[in-house]
Amino acid sequence: MVAMIIVPEDWEPLAGAEGAATVGVWRARVGGERWIVKRLARPAEEGDRRSFRWWRRELEFARSDLAGRLAGLRAPRYRVEEDDAGATLWSAEISSRPVPDKIAAHALGRLTTTRIEDPGWFPVGRLRDRVGLAAAAGGVELLDPDHGDRDALTLARRVWDRRAAVLDRLDSLPQVLCHGDALPRNLLRHDGSTVTAIDWDQLGYGPIGADLASFGLWAGSPAESLLPAFTAGAGSVHRHAVVDGLACTTSLIGVTRAIRAAGVEQADGAGPVGPYRARLDRSVWSMIRTLAVVP
Repeated sequence: MVAMIIVPEDWEPLAGAEGAATVGVWRARVGGERWIVKRLARPAEEGDRRSFRWWRRELEFARSDLAGRLAGLRAPRYRVEEDDAGATLWSAEISSRPVPDKIAAHALGRLTTTRIEDPGWFPVGRLRDRVGLAAAAGGVELLDPDHGDRDALTLARRVWDRRAAVLDRLDSLPQVLCHGDALPRNLLRHDGSTVTAIDWDQLGYGPIGADLASFGLWAGSPAESLLPAFTAGAGSVHRHAVVDGLACTTSLIGVTRAIRAAGVEQADGAGPVGPYRARLDRSVWSMIRTLAVVP
């Protein structure tokens, strides 16, 4: 028994249990249907529902009618079961197939056209909070100049020194609906121009271009090459605002993730440094653009 859920022997454990409240994730076949089952443990304190770490956001999304009101993206069919120890989120399993980068970018652009009133649990200041955590961890002083592209590290230091101004620039841009964790692995398939997405625990408002930044750091195509597809989906927006949102968000994500990876490396002697350092190297175009916007 795991926190009020009995896990049958034929349930297949899956990766994806990184969240602080996540007990486990399994693939299950129940009643002739295939499900992805995520178990969440109730924390001692409910926490700040505006924090990006709030444990209930995906549950609230699953229980709401928001999924049916989105443009560009759709969610799986959900059901939620709660008890005193926590909650179990059941998601209908989706047969995945690769989503072409341009179709994904267009769908993320379409999502920005969705107009939904904040239900009171959308995160606020998500990227600002992540930058604060990176600063508390030691900032760019953790980055080893002998590893990675030296030009990228020089740009990263300059962006980091201007991080407050970069965050202010992002706050000044149009704030639109964002998935919040639009990594390629969370975009499972497309049917026409609509993409099925999972992991909705960061859904909320953010600067236009933010989802394209998250996607572009891990996609096969450079994010800047996907700007035409994204802006076509977003419709009547100023392209310079999208470019600034993409560049500034990509820059801060690249730098903060490299800092986090360097911290893990120094604490444990090993860690996922290669992938994160590669993200920093991939952020060069965005860091150059960001420093032009926030000189």
